[in-house]
Amino acid sequence: MTFIELQRQVIDLVEKKANKEAFTLMEEAKEKFPQKRDRLGHWIASLYVLEGKHQEALAELQDVIEHGLWWNPEILSADPDLSTLKPYAEFKTILLECQRMYETEKESAHALYTTLGNQEAETVLFPLHWKGSNIEEFSKQWADPGITNHYFMGFPQSSQLFSYQCYSWDDPTIAINDVRTTYQSFSQQHHLAEKVPIITGASQGGNIAAQMSLRADVEEFHYFIAIVPAFDLALLKETLTKQLDPFVKGFIMTGDQDPFYETVLEAVQLFEAYQIPCQLIVKEGMGHVFPADFPVVLEEAVQYVTEQDTKKD
Repeated sequence: MTFIELQRQVIDLVEKKANKEAFTLMEEAKEKFPQKRDRLGHWIASLYVLEGKHQEALAELQDVIEHGLWWNPEILSADPDLSTLKPYAEFKTILLECQRMYETEKESAHALYTTLGNQEAETVLFPLHWKGSNIEEFSKQWADPGITNHYFMGFPQSSQLFSYQCYSWDDPTIAINDVRTTYQSFSQQHHLAEKVPIITGASQGGNIAAQMSLRADVEEFHYFIAIVPAFDLALLKETLTKQLDPFVKGFIMTGDQDPFYETVLEAVQLFEAYQIPCQLIVKEGMGHVFPADFPVVLEEAVQYVTEQDTKKD
């Protein structure tokens, strides 16, 4: 069982009010996913609060910290499920400890990348993780042989620490610098000058991927593939009014149940207004996740954005 499958099972059990089974499943998962104790502890604490067991919830959060894991304090303080814990001195102490650990870790955070796939492939993908993820976790979603056999991939990790072993692209200027710096290292180390690069990304990473492809001053990428993108429409409009990359071409895959679906539709209208070739695929009933047939859709996306090159040859 993957951690994503576990999460779906827990949600299903809680919706069925099978709390005892949900608790058991999450406790057992601590041994299998020790580096996910922060998320498991958060879920368990939230379920305890739902049952009115505040001391048990506080003890669960404290146990996570004692195991060396922590949260961005904003994650806990902004969670409505934990709002009834705010008056407790123990909760305030937990937030202070999280803040201390967050600041300490943030000082040493830096951009880096890892690779996956077929180094002989002509097409190179550079996928940007979602907010709250990392390259180890994110690259697993691209590990299907249908992808790794056909593409060579470099996975950049943002220097912007979000929470425990989780990173974001919150500051676009820093994000673009991180992506360009890591791609330059990736390209030089693996001699990619003659290959076709495509920048891709999920959610917040999809937004940055599109922004970079649209900009004429970012010469590394012309093509983008965005998976359930969380577009920043204000930034997108600003980018479109400046000098555009004349070779930009995009592909978007999303679901009609994705929370950013309406924003995606607005972005597609903007692309049309500026005559930017961009294909949209909408999966019925899909939320903020990768498509179940991702390798197939990815192949379609790659063929679409690189079609111009094929015609030139």
